[in-house]
Amino acid sequence: MNMNSKILLIAIAVSMPSYAFSSDVYLSLTRKAVTPSGYEREIEKLPVSVSVVTKDDIKMSNAKQATEILGGLPGVFIKKTGDFGRADVDIRGIGGNGRQLGIFIDGRPDKMGIFGCSVTHTLPMNNVERIEVIRGPESVLYGSDAFGGVVNIITKRPSKKLEGNFTASGGTFNTQNYLFEQGSKFDKFDYNLAINKRSGNGHRENSGFNASDFAGKFGYSLSGGAEILLGAKYFTGIKNEPFPSVAGTWNDYGRGAVDLSYNNTSGNLDNSIKIYRSFGEHRFSDGFHSRDFTDGVILRGKTNAFVNNELTIGADYRYQAGDVLNAAPAALIGSYHKYEYGAYINDEHTFFEKLTISGGARYNYDEFAKAIINPKLGVVYNTPGGTTIRAILSHGFRAPQINDLYLWGGNKNLEPEKVVNNEIGARRQLGGLGYIDVAGFIMKGSGLIQTVAGKNVNTGDFEFKGVESILSLKFSESLNGQLNYTYLDPGIYTTGRPGDKAGASLKYAKDKLNAIITGEYVGRYFAADNSSNRIGDHVILNTKIDYRLLRDMSVFAAVDNITGESYQLYYNGLYTMPGATLTLGANYAF
Repeated sequence: MNMNSKILLIAIAVSMPSYAFSSDVYLSLTRKAVTPSGYEREIEKLPVSVSVVTKDDIKMSNAKQATEILGGLPGVFIKKTGDFGRADVDIRGIGGNGRQLGIFIDGRPDKMGIFGCSVTHTLPMNNVERIEVIRGPESVLYGSDAFGGVVNIITKRPSKKLEGNFTASGGTFNTQNYLFEQGSKFDKFDYNLAINKRSGNGHRENSGFNASDFAGKFGYSLSGGAEILLGAKYFTGIKNEPFPSVAGTWNDYGRGAVDLSYNNTSGNLDNSIKIYRSFGEHRFSDGFHSRDFTDGVILRGKTNAFVNNELTIGADYRYQAGDVLNAAPAALIGSYHKYEYGAYINDEHTFFEKLTISGGARYNYDEFAKAIINPKLGVVYNTPGGTTIRAILSHGFRAPQINDLYLWGGNKNLEPEKVVNNEIGARRQLGGLGYIDVAGFIMKGSGLIQTVAGKNVNTGDFEFKGVESILSLKFSESLNGQLNYTYLDPGIYTTGRPGDKAGASLKYAKDKLNAIITGEYVGRYFAADNSSNRIGDHVILNTKIDYRLLRDMSVFAAVDNITGESYQLYYNGLYTMPGATLTLGANYAF
């Protein structure tokens, strides 16, 4: 039996219903998510694999930026050079340093206009309500951004006339973090503002970081279920890169965005329109200097006018442009641009309250890659025993970006990268104890853009296979835990992709005390392809304790890498990570 068959059989075996529990004692731990359909849905009714990081998870995390907290999820691995700077996401081995995943802020693409990536350390935790992650391609809804998966960071909206908080913390390596957040809701108007200042010397020579961030969100409710939302943010920061980067390497980023949305819910109809601009200026120690922007519009509508049916249609347009003001060689200096647009339809129908079948397709036109058609088909079945089985066949694509087309090794004849995902999974409630979720997948990709003999070309087919599992248990009203394990077989493309990753967490919350301890194991981890240059396995333990001293004031302490484990991560080279680090802080909420 080949490995493909084994993976699918493992997932099917776990999917089979178990009748050891009475169907009337299931504990509903269902969470809702917006990202997979564009509208709020129960996760158990979705054919895709979805994870949600809640505001409680965020509160008890010591993550430095929004994407770093995702490392505890199954199927997700974070690449970084230290505690500060970029924390780029790989989902099932796909990430491309921020180029092959869709990263969104409230549904707005977070995209650098020239390289088509998300600069992840510009995404602090200052105003985040929750984070939703789709594991696997979702190009029907999200286009070229969702080649390997989607991360949607959803920001806060206030619920009271006056609310806010101030947090100050400091720790090892002169790390400092200050956050002020304030929001108000008055009748039809609401707003939330957040200011964040972060700095630190870093754990090695030339690894310091200094950054500031502002974010704002404003809402106004109209009559008839309509509202207008305005979002804005700006980040500026300098990050120094330690060895093995060239001595004295630094990156200076300034990035901002603004978006305006109109949302309307009336009867069986939901519709929305979002217009946005993201922009930035980058200066690097090697002399590179650029300015870029991305303009776009997103249209989406949904109706459930027909019984047991939900129909979603949408369209989007994006224009990316940038000026390379300085570069080596000087021939790269110039102005560049590209555009793309797309339209999609997705229909979902439920039969006999047990079986849901969904299907969709996107037509996308890219200025250089031309027409691209992406389909998907999903099935969800709720068994009589209480197990939910899901399966999906989805396609993803990534259109070549300005840097692929024009800059180092530029080739204007590039075609899009493509991937097909076959996946089956199951989720089961364990009485009043929690739930278990397992998924097996096989992803086959083609046309990866790589540089060969100094020119960017479409080459490098791949087949990634894996299994993801998660067990969530509630031991009591105050104590719960979680275990997850990810197996990944990336074929020959083993560089920076761990074959084994396991995570565990134990949370305690009662009265004034909140505490958490987390652990992560990484194994079969290599710094080169073909399973060569193996990096040492590692186990990292972290903890955080938060205690409410007064009604509105709490203090906290966090220790990352409790045991001082010596380990390295791969990010275009091997970077030694910090040993044990301590953070102490206080929070005042009102």
